[in-house]
Amino acid sequence: MIPLFEKPSVFASFIYRHARIIHTLKIALALSIVALGNWIKPVPHFIWAMVTIVIIMMGLPQVGGAIEKSLQRAIGTLIGSAYGVFLVVAIDSYWNLMGLLILGVCVVVLLNAGRYSYAYLVTGFTMIIVIGDANHDTSEALWRSANILIGCVIAVLVSLFVLPIKAKQDWRAQLGKSFSLMASVLDNHVKASSDSELPAERSKLENAMKAVLAQKKLLFSLEWESQTLKKHPQILTELANEQVRVITLLELLLMTHWSEEENEAYSRIKQIAVHLQQDFAALADYVNSKTNERPKLPAGLEQQLQQQLLSAQHGTIATDSTQADYQHFAYSGYSWLIYQLALALLAIDNELDKLEQAYANQKLLLANIIGE
Repeated sequence: MIPLFEKPSVFASFIYRHARIIHTLKIALALSIVALGNWIKPVPHFIWAMVTIVIIMMGLPQVGGAIEKSLQRAIGTLIGSAYGVFLVVAIDSYWNLMGLLILGVCVVVLLNAGRYSYAYLVTGFTMIIVIGDANHDTSEALWRSANILIGCVIAVLVSLFVLPIKAKQDWRAQLGKSFSLMASVLDNHVKASSDSELPAERSKLENAMKAVLAQKKLLFSLEWESQTLKKHPQILTELANEQVRVITLLELLLMTHWSEEENEAYSRIKQIAVHLQQDFAALADYVNSKTNERPKLPAGLEQQLQQQLLSAQHGTIATDSTQADYQHFAYSGYSWLIYQLALALLAIDNELDKLEQAYANQKLLLANIIGE
């Protein structure tokens, strides 16, 4: 079984179920550590350590997210404080100091982009914090910088060692939710009559898309928590993209309609969709740790599906040429949707194969290192 999908321990499940409360208590603990330290030995501007803890930990309860944000904040703090202290020490003129400060912030704004945008943000406001009102107090500038770095360290240590909240748990729950919803929508579609409207299924697809977006937000945190995923980030990205593809196809399937005389042909094609629904449901059970073995798709599924869909269309075309063309067009379109759905399932299965192989290689590498 892929380690990401192994059944979590009772302790890990408890943390995940009560993550919001635990996260709140962890922030309170980190702030209490700073307050206690300042009570034992007061330091100037200690409040910036508390500000840093809140900024880092507030929106990122997961260990990986806290580590990444702390590193970016630390790097931004070092660069911003170094520039700020240099200006305070080297520049006497108020307007020269303000001009170079504004220039530094503008450069940061110009460069600010991408994954490390938070580091640029921190660099910019650290310059302003360190320089303050331009009173040329170097010790004040250094104390502000030191307190920000202290806040970074405390935030990481509390995130790592006090009831750590892992992004893996949340990511897997969102992936399982997405697969379960997609399987449910497909199941209700194949059971519906020709003129059925399924508004509830569209709501399920919206929730499935929200689950995919939640997965994407966790990708950076997952990379920091797992060396294997850090080396293969594209696998999780492709998994998310294929889920979006499935959701889009299911939306199109929900909009298909056919007349009563066409029902027999569509029913034969939908029987093929039943098997796909079962595969999605089995995949959801695996991700949710209800089964230990990943479901295997039949060998040559793509070729088999092509033959089955072509066969299902034959023998049901009307004798009238105009009607025959229309029916052939309609059946081909519906078959194409089912076929694309199967291709998306195969793509998901292929990404899971890559993930399994990546973990197997990592395990082999560790075994070789230990053996040496």
